[in-house]
Amino acid sequence: MTDRPYSNAHGTAPRTTADTDRSINTDRGADTDREVDADEDPSVDLLHVEPDPRAAEVVAAFIDWGLDDVTVESVDRLADALGVVGDVDCVVTEHRLPDGTGVELVKYARGRDVRTPILFHTTCHDSLVESDAISAGADAYVRKRSNAGQYDCLLRAIRGHVRTAGSGDAKPGPSDSTHAPAGRSESAPMPLLSEE
Repeated sequence: MTDRPYSNAHGTAPRTTADTDRSINTDRGADTDREVDADEDPSVDLLHVEPDPRAAEVVAAFIDWGLDDVTVESVDRLADALGVVGDVDCVVTEHRLPDGTGVELVKYARGRDVRTPILFHTTCHDSLVESDAISAGADAYVRKRSNAGQYDCLLRAIRGHVRTAGSGDAKPGPSDSTHAPAGRSESAPMPLLSEE
């Protein structure tokens, strides 16, 4: 037995009730977290569409480490994602899938008026695919890199597009820009294009 306090696999102390009574903060370092009503469920259900099981595991670990109250469900095929895209609060997808593409997922969701934020985290560094994804209605496009900074970009994108969950009805965070592109509301976040 040791005198050290309990910590989880990430070396951090377990979350307290005070920690879980806060929603995801859309601005890192801001002290404007709002208290959550007792009837409001602060958890976020995130669908991760990733054919590489190791990559799915790493992303889930970073989300668990960097975002409170986010539950990650991973699927490896487009067909599996199509059935649940409207039932989650956020989707993170790879573009290249064994049975289709991330752009097809976005088109499917937007064609059925599913407003769930859909973010790309992909090995596809083709600017035409990136443009197609954003044009189809994707909310962010983060390119996978060989460094850990890619996960910070992904966490910022998730944080910026999802504040609270509720019945698959995700709420967008505040816009980083005063100008919204045509077809987007002023309060919707601007798409995060890949960082070079």
